Amino acid sequence: MTACRLCGSGDVAPALDLGPMPIAHRMRTRKDETEKRYPFREVLCRACGLVQIAEPIDPEELYREFNYCFSGWKPQPHIADELRMILAETPGPSMLEIGSNDGLFLKEARQAGFAPVLGIEPNRVASGYARDLGLEIVNEMLDPPLAAKLAGERGRVDVIVVRQVLEHLTRIADFFRCVDALLKPGGVLFVDVPDCERGFAAGDVTMMWEEHVNSFTEMTLEATLGRFDYGVVRRERYNYSGGTIAVAAKKGALRRKDGDLGAHVANVAGYEERAKAYRARLRPLLTHARANGHAVVLYGAGNRANTLTNWADLGSLIDYAVDDQPQRHGMFLPGTGIEVKPSAALAEETRPFLCLLAVNTENDGVVTAKAMGMARRAAIVFSVLSPKDIMAELDRASAQLGLRPA
Repeated sequence: MTACRLCGSGDVAPALDLGPMPIAHRMRTRKDETEKRYPFREVLCRACGLVQIAEPIDPEELYREFNYCFSGWKPQPHIADELRMILAETPGPSMLEIGSNDGLFLKEARQAGFAPVLGIEPNRVASGYARDLGLEIVNEMLDPPLAAKLAGERGRVDVIVVRQVLEHLTRIADFFRCVDALLKPGGVLFVDVPDCERGFAAGDVTMMWEEHVNSFTEMTLEATLGRFDYGVVRRERYNYSGGTIAVAAKKGALRRKDGDLGAHVANVAGYEERAKAYRARLRPLLTHARANGHAVVLYGAGNRANTLTNWADLGSLIDYAVDDQPQRHGMFLPGTGIEVKPSAALAEETRPFLCLLAVNTENDGVVTAKAMGMARRAAIVFSVLSPKDIMAELDRASAQLGLRPA
C-alpha cells in the first residue's frame, strides 16, 4: 500500500502484520476443510491517523454469503439511547439505514415513530431476516449510481444511519458522496463504529479481522467526518461489542479541534510489539495448563476469537470451543479447525478447565458465572478481549495455575 485510502498521503507505516489469515466469519463445516488465506497487514497513516488494512479482500467475496454476523441474536440495549440521540437532532421522521443487517435497528426505529424506513443490505441472508420483519430492504452494495437512483425515485431522507459499517468501507469518499446525495439539508448522519483506542494500547489483536478495513478512535472518526464537512453535534460511548463510539453529525456543523495526532501515532507505533508480548505469555500458559491435566476451552467462536486463535497458533492448545449461537454448533473454527460445541458441554467436562473468555465486555460477568456454575471441578476463567486489561487477566490466570507472572 503506497497511499492512505482516506487522505491520499504516502506517509504510511506498518502497524501490525498478522500474516496469512482465513476469513474470520467463514466457519468450517468439516475439521479438515481447506480454505483460502489472505495477507493481513495493518498500516498507519501518519498524516491523518487512520489505521487501515493494506490489502482488503473484495467486498463481493466477503458480504454476499452467510457469515453468522447478525445483530439480532445478542442484546443491544443501547439502541434506545441511540434513537434518543437521533430524535434530539432530526428535522423529520424518514430514515435510511446503510448496512441494515437483519433489521434490528430499523425495527426499533419504526416502533419509535420513524417512517418511512428503508434499509440497504448486500447480504442476502440478513436481508431475508429483515424482510421477515416487514421491512423494505434494497439487497445491493451502495454506490453513487444506486444513491442517485434512490434519491431520484424516493427523494432524500431526514436521517441516515450507519452502524458498524464505516469500518468496513474501502471507498470512503464514494460513501460520503452517497450520503450527500441521499441526506436532506439539515439532516442527521448517525454513525457508530468500534472504538479501537484501548485495543491499540493493550496490544489486543482480536479487534482486527478482514472485514474491518478501517480501525477508528474517537479522534480519527471525527477527523474523517470533518474531511467531508460533517461536524459532530452529539457523541456517546457504549459498552457494546468491545466498545462503541456513536456520533450524530450534520453537514456544515461546527467541528471541535482535532485531538493529539502525535500521541495517537505513538500509541499505534507500539501496538505490534505489545501484541507479540501478549502472545509470548499466552501460549506457555495454555501449554502449562494442558500439561497439568486441564482442559483448555475457548468460550466464544466469533470473529475476535478467530483472529486470536489463528495469529497465536492456538489450534493445538485448545481442546474445543463453546458458543451460545446455535448456528455455530457442530462447526469448526476457520484456520485452526477447533470444534464448536454448545456451552452445555462445560457441564459434561470431567477435567478441571481453563476457559479463555472470548465474549464482549458487556457479557463478561454473566458468561463467567455461567461457566463457573457448570464446572464439575476447578475452573479458571479469564478474558482475552479488550477493553479488559488482558495482561492483568493473564497475571490472574497464571497465579491461579501457580505460575509466576512474567
